Amino acid sequence: MQILSKRDIAQLIDISALKIDTSLQDVKKLIGLCKKHEIGCAFVWPCFSPMLGEAVKGTSTAFGTSLAFPSGQEPTFIKVKQAEYYVSLGADEIDMVMNVGYLKSGIYKEALEDLKAVRAACEGTSLKVIIEAMLLNDRQIIDATKIVMDSGADYVKSGTGFSAAPTTLHHVRVIKETVGDEIKIKVAGGVRDLATLVTMHAMGVHRFGIGMAATAAIIEEAGKYPDGIELSIMKTEDTNADGGY
Repeated sequence: MQILSKRDIAQLIDISALKIDTSLQDVKKLIGLCKKHEIGCAFVWPCFSPMLGEAVKGTSTAFGTSLAFPSGQEPTFIKVKQAEYYVSLGADEIDMVMNVGYLKSGIYKEALEDLKAVRAACEGTSLKVIIEAMLLNDRQIIDATKIVMDSGADYVKSGTGFSAAPTTLHHVRVIKETVGDEIKIKVAGGVRDLATLVTMHAMGVHRFGIGMAATAAIIEEAGKYPDGIELSIMKTEDTNADGGY
């Protein structure tokens, strides 16, 4: 039986401040939450990345960066330059958005080459690729996941959190059945309570992209279990909650 402590829960979370109106004060609040709770990784908009990178040095929180976020439809050379910039800042992790327009157009080669170019530009840095599963049918989710696997990325990530629909338990099942144990899974969009996080982790999800308010609420809820939380399926129905990054 695996028991998750409050700190274990915090380390599974990739906290973010990525609303359109994110302010400097929001970023400072995020940094404070990271240091207080030993959050696993943190993400902010590119203009605040240098500040975040400096703030989390020497802490338990990894320095995350968002690339081609949230649309994924920038030209490849722009994505490559952004990856190179993040590497120069010392980023620990890069989350990029797949060109889902390419995927839905059936031009899989172009979608793959786009990812491979970024992978080459940030070799040695953890790379997660967002497929925006809530905009895809099951066949497209499978195809997108296979493209991510072929690109050499470290994770397939379910969504940006910008879509109205959340990541569901069904999405997790489809992705997990496709990747097996070959690459890791990150979920973003729809995880706003402890039961959803624990259930998805039991299903094979390694990381969770969650906004600041939901992160604080989940960690507070985890604190109500002083002896830890048994890793188990705590939910059997898909969540309809709004998401976070």
